[in-house]
Amino acid sequence: MKDFWKLFSSFFRVALRREMAYRGTFLAGIIGQWIGYGGTFLGIYIMVSSFRVLGGWNGMEVLALYGISLMSYAIGASFFFNFSHGLAGRIRSGEFDASLTKPIHPFLHEVFSAGYNVGYISHFTVSLVILVIALSHTSYTPTIWSVLFLLSAVLGASLIQAATLIASSTMSFFSVGSNPIADFLAYDIKEFTNYPITVFPKGIQFVLTFLLPFAFMNFYPAAALLGKAIPEGYPAVLPYLSPLVGALVFALSILLWNWGLKHYKSTGS
Repeated sequence: MKDFWKLFSSFFRVALRREMAYRGTFLAGIIGQWIGYGGTFLGIYIMVSSFRVLGGWNGMEVLALYGISLMSYAIGASFFFNFSHGLAGRIRSGEFDASLTKPIHPFLHEVFSAGYNVGYISHFTVSLVILVIALSHTSYTPTIWSVLFLLSAVLGASLIQAATLIASSTMSFFSVGSNPIADFLAYDIKEFTNYPITVFPKGIQFVLTFLLPFAFMNFYPAAALLGKAIPEGYPAVLPYLSPLVGALVFALSILLWNWGLKHYKSTGS
């Protein structure tokens, strides 16, 4: 384990130095992300506020939903975005074959060599600011328990976000390129969780809970923190399962990736 963290820290420093080589571009990217996501937050707040409530959630409560989602994505993607989106190119060029010869598992080598994406600092900071502002205007009361619960929920959500990226990258072993189905599952469906899932039909609620458990990223833990209702007939324990669900789907995504690896055939490049 000591060697693992030593290796990780080495790759992290390399990634940070690479980004800092062009500080102006890096800072401009962060400012651009602040403006872009700030506009998204404002748009969601204005839309929900115009209806006063959306499925029993007011504007600030919906902003808290989106804040948790964006924060967890920033954490998960900072480790796995480069890996997920670069794998197809490495397979196509033949570079991936080198990972099969290294003294560590190909998955770890690909993650480490892809590098930590420090650009997601912008996503994290803007989501943190919005989340603090939003929660301060809700019924949320910061206590030791509620803060620990929120942190564990964000951790679980980050694992779900990471698992989504890992699972989507698995398609690269078969299509050797971008796959619109994987992109749809990894990004488009998650857009539903920007709003309380109780406003959607029961079929979508079921999919987001039991098939593609994106609702555990933000809706269920936020419902527990803010005292909101979950879909009728669903187990009352669901809002407290985010860390467990996150760990489970993360483990399953790695198993899926290893299954794809077993079916890998070199491009011969």
